[in-house]
Amino acid sequence: MFEALVNPYGGCFIGPEQLPVSTAEFSDRLAQSIVAWQSDYLLCWLELPASRADLVPYAVALGFEFHHCQPQMLMLVKKLQANAYLPLAATHSIGVGAVVLSPNGKVLLVQEKPLPGKTAAYFKLPGGMVDAKEHLAEAVVREVREETGIEARFDSMLALRHHHQGQFGASNIYFVCRLYADETTPVADANEILQARWFEVDRYLQDDKASPYNKLLLKTALNGVVLHPHKVAGYMQSPEAYEIFSALTPQS
Repeated sequence: MFEALVNPYGGCFIGPEQLPVSTAEFSDRLAQSIVAWQSDYLLCWLELPASRADLVPYAVALGFEFHHCQPQMLMLVKKLQANAYLPLAATHSIGVGAVVLSPNGKVLLVQEKPLPGKTAAYFKLPGGMVDAKEHLAEAVVREVREETGIEARFDSMLALRHHHQGQFGASNIYFVCRLYADETTPVADANEILQARWFEVDRYLQDDKASPYNKLLLKTALNGVVLHPHKVAGYMQSPEAYEIFSALTPQS
């Protein structure tokens, strides 16, 4: 039998350090553990490193299902009680977009390279996906730098968009932020961006080719209510690990 490493939610966990070398021993011990734990625990979690992929068929044969994975790890789970609540793995991807304004009243826009056989779309706001463990404010500054070569300064949060047509079947939440930057010459990313340019704000808002969505975000940056970043003293144990945005100004 395995040792049950208990979590706070009525489940137990089998980790990589517990795995025997023999697949037969693994299967026998896992089967014994399931029988012994069914009346005491709700779920059994099994973490397999990539180096032990040979154990997957044995776990699946005993009723384990895939839950989530990372490059070097697969997490499987089995309900030990029929009414046990099974939390979902991550269902959303997170992206960030930027309305970058200059002191001269211009907005920074990009035209993405089209997919093969497609026509390039019109100019839009720069943006992209947030990396793991990356703050939103850091991610949007990075994306602007990568796509345009412009060093922008984060100011505030403007809006969010939510849709269910993201990559790999996941939904997507896209946060749009306001940034400021000096009007230096953009350098388009050679891999993703066809052009990066500064536009007169009024010209872009009157441009029939510009999407209503991008116009809405630009109008919000100019005239709408924004969410300011806040550092809250005494919030949790590590304030730097959190991002907090509120309509109150930091001085309020």
